[in-house]
Amino acid sequence: MTVPPEHAEFAERVRRSRLQDPMPTLRNLSAATGVPVDDLVHYALVRWVSAGSEALLSIEPQVLRELSDAREREDWEAVGGIIDWLLAGR
Repeated sequence: MTVPPEHAEFAERVRRSRLQDPMPTLRNLSAATGVPVDDLVHYALVRWVSAGSEALLSIEPQVLRELSDAREREDWEAVGGIIDWLLAGR
């Protein structure tokens, strides 16, 4: 699959995230809480995808800082990508 240029930075962050394995943490959390690993993975994904909506309600969300930084750089593709991401959650 070809990543459009406007999503290249996001794709690079996704690629770099593969350098870390979240499973040991999730297995340890499962062992400590009794919550099955699959349920924890689902919970983590739900929390991540709802972050856009949560960001709109937060006092100083990370996404607002990223949006501001992109604006200061005049990186309009990044600004558009962030806005698209926020709108995808509605």
